[in-house]
Amino acid sequence: MASPTSAFPPGYAEEDISARVIAVGVTFIVLEIAIAALRFTARAVCKTKWGLDDYLIIPALVFSLGMCTIAIIEAKIAGIGRHLDVLLVTNPQAVVNWAKCGYAIEQLYCAAVAFPKLSILASYLRIFTTRPYRIITYTVAGIVMATAIAGIITSLASCHPFSSRWDLKLFISNCIDAVRYWKGMSVPNIATDVVMLILPMPVVWRLQVSKNQKLALSGIFLMGSLGIVASIVRLTVTFRVTALSDGTWDSADIATWSLVESGCYLIAACLPVLRPLFVRATRRLAGTARSQTRHSTGSSISMREQKSSPGESQSLYDAPLQPNTTRFIFNANSSSETNHILASGRNSSGTSASGNLHDMQHEYYSRHGIGTAV
Repeated sequence: MASPTSAFPPGYAEEDISARVIAVGVTFIVLEIAIAALRFTARAVCKTKWGLDDYLIIPALVFSLGMCTIAIIEAKIAGIGRHLDVLLVTNPQAVVNWAKCGYAIEQLYCAAVAFPKLSILASYLRIFTTRPYRIITYTVAGIVMATAIAGIITSLASCHPFSSRWDLKLFISNCIDAVRYWKGMSVPNIATDVVMLILPMPVVWRLQVSKNQKLALSGIFLMGSLGIVASIVRLTVTFRVTALSDGTWDSADIATWSLVESGCYLIAACLPVLRPLFVRATRRLAGTARSQTRHSTGSSISMREQKSSPGESQSLYDAPLQPNTTRFIFNANSSSETNHILASGRNSSGTSASGNLHDMQHEYYSRHGIGTAV
């Protein structure tokens, strides 16, 4: 008896690209949880009061994780990434599961894209104080919300009766064109992305700060381009699909880039908030490096003392100046101690006693464990 798949070309029935859907889903689950946790940690460390942008990240995370989870389930039991005609012969129930999972992803996608964008716009409202910029920000936020709501309503009403959604015999005649729906959702998303990318730039470049600071601020805002790049790629993939004649196969790439798009929006919304954590980490690393340099400097001075001749005197003036040995003088925390040492090094007439400059340096450096001089 011939196998059900024997009618297909060799290797056709075995083709399966579901692994990429699973890989992207798992990757973004880990990334999104990590980036959101770091965002909330940064707020706690800096003791910053939560704003609307922080609260909007919570539903953004929930909806995006929901998308990733359903996409993984879809790859496991719903046949996404395999050819539709093969599944209709070997596992018809998988096709029904695919249609149901795809419907759920459509709903979640609209919200998973909208909420991180609203969070970014809410963070703009913290910055923009002029009325025109705030009006533009509110307008873009309104368009983002309207697009999401329209997408959800359109998806809910896409088939009549509703069960036609997962009945392939009724889907073509009773449902809207799914490919056109996906294209229609991508275009307004990209348009609002472009506006969000451009909006803060005039404000940044009018600030009375250095050019490097302007470039740094521009870089922070340009992080939003992560989402727009993914959105453009997703739209390109969608335009390559003319119809869902091989729906389970064609939708794999669309689902993959939908996960990437929503995940990139979430990451872009969180990255600017993480700056305090990066600054603290950098300072700790710099402090460790200074400590090691100070220890190395002290050892170097001791070795030089041992190498000097018995009658030779070696002062700190002979040692090379290091940043870590001079920074204490400019440290505000040590100013009172410095004044005390300087005061103790003067005689009653207010002039320095012979050799006291060397003694003052010796005392100050010794107190901080920088090294000793003979």
